[in-house]
Amino acid sequence: MARAFAAMAVRDAVERLRPGMRVLLPPGCGEPQAIVAEICRQSERLRDLTLMGGIHLGDYPWARPECAALRYATWHMSPRLDDASRRGRVQFVPIRYFDVVTEFAPGGRWAPDCVLVHTAPPDARGYLSLGVAVGVTLPAARRAPLVIAQVNARMPRARGNGWLHTSQVDIRVDVDEPLAEYPPPVVGAVERAIGDHVAALVPEGAAVQVGVGAIPQAVLEGLGGHRDLALHSLLVDQGVALVERGVVTGSRKRVHRGRLDLAEAMGTRRTFDFLGESEAVNMESSAFTHDPDVVARLDRFVAVNSALEIDLTGQVTAESLGPRQVAGIGGQFDFVLGASRSAGGASIIALPSTGRGGAVSRIVPQLTAGAAVTTPRYLADWVVTEHGAVRLRGLSDTARATALLAVAHPRFQGDLERALRT
Repeated sequence: MARAFAAMAVRDAVERLRPGMRVLLPPGCGEPQAIVAEICRQSERLRDLTLMGGIHLGDYPWARPECAALRYATWHMSPRLDDASRRGRVQFVPIRYFDVVTEFAPGGRWAPDCVLVHTAPPDARGYLSLGVAVGVTLPAARRAPLVIAQVNARMPRARGNGWLHTSQVDIRVDVDEPLAEYPPPVVGAVERAIGDHVAALVPEGAAVQVGVGAIPQAVLEGLGGHRDLALHSLLVDQGVALVERGVVTGSRKRVHRGRLDLAEAMGTRRTFDFLGESEAVNMESSAFTHDPDVVARLDRFVAVNSALEIDLTGQVTAESLGPRQVAGIGGQFDFVLGASRSAGGASIIALPSTGRGGAVSRIVPQLTAGAAVTTPRYLADWVVTEHGAVRLRGLSDTARATALLAVAHPRFQGDLERALRT
């Protein structure tokens, strides 16, 4: 049955929400900020309404004490949520990105009562592009009981499979506001050294997956001399630069040759404009981009992900400091698994050798007690620090520990050697 696509003011649209509802948000640059702000203004009326989402680029306004009536469920924790978490208003869901698509959709454990989307205006046939944030939001919106669209002329109309029809949307809120931006991070000497080591491992014609942060930025900068690369899942400003320089062409892909298969884009207006103009863009849900079976079909797939710690067995945590959850699983496991099955593929865990201003080693004898394992040791492949790159795949436990010593900071190598002997 077709839905109304009824135009409403933002206040009236939010008044359709009820206390105790579960409401799914688009992540990153796709957040419908005007609707979110109104939910915060009506927070007392909406007591125990649970917002649900992933990466957020602001200061989590719904987690402030003045919005204490609201709850939040997330698969990507942040230290900025610590206060609300202590007040019992935040729940962390340990789930890989590929499974978010089913668990935060109708039929899943976190089935939303309402999905918010942030779209470009409808085209002549009534189709709305979800622009920069398709991955998790689109599959949930297609089956949700209530769909509210923030329609914004500044949202790019991206090509691919990131569309809803007006007949699938209950309410539209017309808002003209800038999208949330993710500016390129500053790259220091350590990150640049890591980026250069990673780039040296990437073959010509590879399909490359990177996340956000200074190390992924450095990796993309280090790939400037490569040819015929493809980018997968996420697009940032530096990725746009590689396309414009002819480095990224996707010409050697067997699946969607010449296309950028993307679930999300996080950047500045440069990225948003590219997304709306490029015929190479193919927006897809994360049911496609994060499916390890799809990834495995991409020859020379190189997954580049970060870590907070790695122990001498090859176990990786990218999400917790001991028992304290500070991030999420994200797509790391999905891409590491897919890369392990890709012909000529590789998984790279890239991290600085030290943390806390050089006070501690990030390569440790065992993960800190209580730490969550994001990537298990049996999927360990390449590990890169500013001191070099080592491959763990196929090595014995002793051999991989010895290999990791070589990329640890020299100041901590003695302690690690002694721990290995005991």
